[in-house]
Order: sequence, then structure tokens, then C-alpha cells
Amino acid sequence: MLIDRLFREGNRQIAVFPIRLVWLMADDIDGVQILVSAPKRNFHHAVDRNRIKRQIREFYRTSAAPLKDVLADKGKGLALAFLFNDVRLWDTSNLVPRLETAMDKLIQAVSESCANC
Repeated sequence: MLIDRLFREGNRQIAVFPIRLVWLMADDIDGVQILVSAPKRNFHHAVDRNRIKRQIREFYRTSAAPLKDVLADKGKGLALAFLFNDVRLWDTSNLVPRLETAMDKLIQAVSESCANC
């Protein structure tokens, strides 16, 4: 139900190739709930999809503190989807800077949208 709502009402403006973020901020969500997706259409082997998802989850684990701080200050919750949009695997050293850029844009967007909360 939350996933349907995320993709129906969520904001899709943040994209840094090969990542697109879809996010929804709401009062009825506790903390940050994330979804990580790698398409089966592009990666036929589960080991490849799992590798991508593992890279993204590890990045989120190590760099989510600023996002959580902003949300805690505002008393809001966030549903967040990381969608991988490329047809090839990326090395972690090349993927992390792109994820950092996307996360910075997300933190800025959340801060701005909560300015009037």
C-alpha cells in the first residue's frame, strides 16, 4: 500500500544517472523506509541485481545520518525508492559519487519542502 502511494503521489524530480529517486514525505510514515530496485529486464541474473542492491544499501547505511537528522527536526517520515536505470554493472567507486550527488539533492529538496511545515 505504501509502495503504491509512493509511486502514485511521490516526487520523481531527482535523477543522477544511473539512479532515480522517488520520494514521498508524510506524517504517517515512521522514520525513513527505503526500497531498492534493479530491473530484471536489464539484469537477467539475480546475482547481478543483488550486487547492485547491496551497493546501494551499503551507501545508504553509511550516509543516511544527515537525511534522518533533517526529518527528525521536522517530525516527518519519508518513503524513498532508489531505482537503478542502467544496463551495465557499475563499480562501487564510480557509483558512490553519483549516489552522493543524488542524496545531497534529496536532502536539499526535503529541507525546502519542509520549510513551510
